[in-house]
Parts: sequence; structure tokens; C-alpha cells
Amino acid sequence: MFSLPAFFFAAFSFFSNVNASVSDCSNGASLFQLTSVSFSPDPTVPGQNSTLLLSMDVPTVVTNGTVTYSSTYNFIPLNPSTDPLCYVTVDCPIQVGTLSTRSSYPIPTDLTGSLQMKVVWKDLDGNLLMCVAINTKLGNAAKQLSLWRKSR
Repeated sequence: MFSLPAFFFAAFSFFSNVNASVSDCSNGASLFQLTSVSFSPDPTVPGQNSTLLLSMDVPTVVTNGTVTYSSTYNFIPLNPSTDPLCYVTVDCPIQVGTLSTRSSYPIPTDLTGSLQMKVVWKDLDGNLLMCVAINTKLGNAAKQLSLWRKSR
């Protein structure tokens, strides 16, 4: 089996199209303000790495916290996992200014269907730092879209 963080990035708001959708899921409540998000390849391709790039404005120093990954695969919720924010996800302390992160993970070849994921960063006091949601299709739907794009 594969780990939940790898599964999480296997493909982050929950839309029904075939392309990967990435969105801020904080409803304006996060301390950090996302300035740029990117997820590739779009659509996700099983057997290839998927990469999530985030850039955000950080208004205050953060010394530590947690990151929680939650996923729904083919509409079945999976158990979320929580890791330390610092030194696992990003270097700390997180300084005031712009923070850019890059996460890249292999996508298992046997995944097909829909995948919804969410990553939530919180500081040690439980304050929401960032929330990003991804929605993507895997396997046949992604392959069909790729073939359709090539035929255009």
C-alpha cells in the first residue's frame, strides 16, 4: 500500500470536471494568503509524479504547527493523517514574506476514478494558516481527456 501523503498528492473545492482543480478552501479565514497554485500534470497520470507548487504571503513568523492531509477516493473518505508542519513540510521558523513550496509524489499506476484531497496547515495554537483542495480524475478518464486534447 502507499502512504496517505503520497496518495494525497497523487493528483486538491471539489469539482466534477476531468482536469485537476486546485483551490483555496479556507473561505478567507487563513492567516497565509495564497498568491499562486499549480498542479501538474493536469490531468493526473497514474505511473507519473504529480507536483503541487504553492506560493503564499506570510504576515507573521510561525515556529511550528501541523499539516493534515485528507482524501476521498471514488467518494470514499480515507482516514486523514497529520504530520508536523516544520521540517517535514517546510523549514522553520517560517519567516514573514513570501513562502514557496514544491511537493512531488509518485502516482500509483492502479488508481482510476476520482480523487479529492485537502491539505490544512495550522499553527501550534490551532489557527488556520492555509487550506488547499485538489480534485482530479485518474486512470481512464484522464487518459481519454489526454487523447481528446491530442486529437484537437
